[in-house]
Amino acid sequence: MIRCITNLFKHSDLKIAFRATNNLQQQQQQQQPEQQTNKNPSRIYKLKCNTCNKVYVGQSGRSIDIRQTEHIRYIRSNNPQSAYAMHILQNRHEYGTTRDTLQLLKTCRKSTHMNCWETLYLQIFHQHKTLITEQQIGDINPLYELAITTGILPCNP
Repeated sequence: MIRCITNLFKHSDLKIAFRATNNLQQQQQQQQPEQQTNKNPSRIYKLKCNTCNKVYVGQSGRSIDIRQTEHIRYIRSNNPQSAYAMHILQNRHEYGTTRDTLQLLKTCRKSTHMNCWETLYLQIFHQHKTLITEQQIGDINPLYELAITTGILPCNP
């Protein structure tokens, strides 16, 4: 394609100059604003029940602090809209502060990647018998199982 463009201007007085558009300086300039403003708040997180120490795995394209606040609001208003709120309400268990209960598991792009990572963590916690009953998974995905058992992926819940 470069030769074709060069040949088009070969018989004119215009001189063609080529320049790389994907160099290190440009990559650094593109990454710095994204890191400073944190434009990608999409995360996989876990919330722990303070009574039984079982966990809820969730995903959010927003700040996980905001998402955890929503879970707490559901509990306080007796609204079983999330599996975590349903677990706390139905079992009369205790929830704690953000510091005690919330943990970031994975930062990822907001797309089908989030669903895959969430499913993987659900399977990991299910395998370790630490997933709340309201979020139990039915079938175990053999690909995730293989990745967990062979040690390809970290499996520390």
